[in-house]
Amino acid sequence: MQVQNFHKIQNACGPIGICFTWEFNEDNSIHARHIVTDTDWKILLDRGLDIFQHYEMGDTFSFSNRLQKYRACKAFEVTYIRSTTHGS
Repeated sequence: MQVQNFHKIQNACGPIGICFTWEFNEDNSIHARHIVTDTDWKILLDRGLDIFQHYEMGDTFSFSNRLQKYRACKAFEVTYIRSTTHGS
């Protein structure tokens, strides 16, 4: 299921010019959640992408179903790190 979701993300990103790739650590030596960009940013996500409280996806009249800004979030932290080699 997780791989299928990554493929869906990849397919959604392609048409708007984002090249989304992923990889699994095969030896299970880490449990890190992060995004590395091609502009030398590393974004550390303590919860991964699971940041939203439950909302009813099937409720046609719920604003949180259609507009992300109305969805309640769980507590989480994000850390942005810029590589010192950027631009060299």
